[in-house]
Amino acid sequence: MTPTVEAVDESNVVVLTDANFESLVYSSNDAWFVEFYAPWCKHCKKLAPEWARLATKVKDTVKIGKVDATVETKLAERFKVEGFPSIKFFPAGSKGDDKVEEYGGDREF
Repeated sequence: MTPTVEAVDESNVVVLTDANFESLVYSSNDAWFVEFYAPWCKHCKKLAPEWARLATKVKDTVKIGKVDATVETKLAERFKVEGFPSIKFFPAGSKGDDKVEEYGGDREF
């Protein structure tokens, strides 16, 4: 018997690109958690359903986004992404590269 795969709603995870990052994250007064990932990364694949569940759980208080760092290389360089997944926190209010925090906590939500 084949194990069933739970469908996960990813509609609350915002796909961020170089083209929309400034307008969605930096022009926002909202707090953001942003995952920088690589599609081939097994840890990123394992995090994906947890990330989607988190996005649904906190959608009224924190925005959750993801950046394919293999495509959006300028963003990955800008935020000094050195491994995958890398999670960055952008606090509520005014933003600046100096206010970005590396998230080093638990990856299971």
